Amino acid sequence: MKFLIRIFTVSLFSILFTQCFGVSKTFPEKRFFLIETNDTKQLFSPPKPRTFFVRKVFISQRFEGKEFVYRRDNAVYESDFYNGFFIPPSHNFKEEFSKSLIQSGNFEWDANLHTRLNVTHYIELNLSQLYGDFRSKEPKAVVEFEVVVYEDMNSISSPVFRKTYKQNNTIEKKDAEALVIGWNSALNNAFTELNIDLSKQLK
Repeated sequence: MKFLIRIFTVSLFSILFTQCFGVSKTFPEKRFFLIETNDTKQLFSPPKPRTFFVRKVFISQRFEGKEFVYRRDNAVYESDFYNGFFIPPSHNFKEEFSKSLIQSGNFEWDANLHTRLNVTHYIELNLSQLYGDFRSKEPKAVVEFEVVVYEDMNSISSPVFRKTYKQNNTIEKKDAEALVIGWNSALNNAFTELNIDLSKQLK
């Protein structure tokens, strides 16, 4: 009898604790996302006989982790444990960036994939901003990155192009899926501008 009373007491306490303090045994499932941009408009057909190699991808330590980052106030940032990148964001960004260069026709070959090629241009990327700006009623997807393109002549690297691209795209709501859609749109715009710039700058 005492044993049954103990079981009843423990069960009653668990129910009351759950109801009073809002404790739940269920937790949100972790979700993973990829940045996926649309096809880039072809500027040259056939493509220019150039080859690029992405030498380095820098990313700010504030955003290098897989967890999404939200800006809640001017000095307050937070990470989202339950929503993040399927692969490291620097790798995801590099893949979409490289795909865009090839589709534009500014380059014929990606030397990161085809190793037996003579490289005509080296590229360094610095991804400085990648977060959701949730400070106002109109949340935004923020992306900012710098591109530096080099040519190697006689083992000496000379920069031939350098520019920073920044996008603040308004998104529908303050959640992870809307943020990824916003990032995709932001990068589509930035890559379009970048490829037009390269088509005019590179010989």
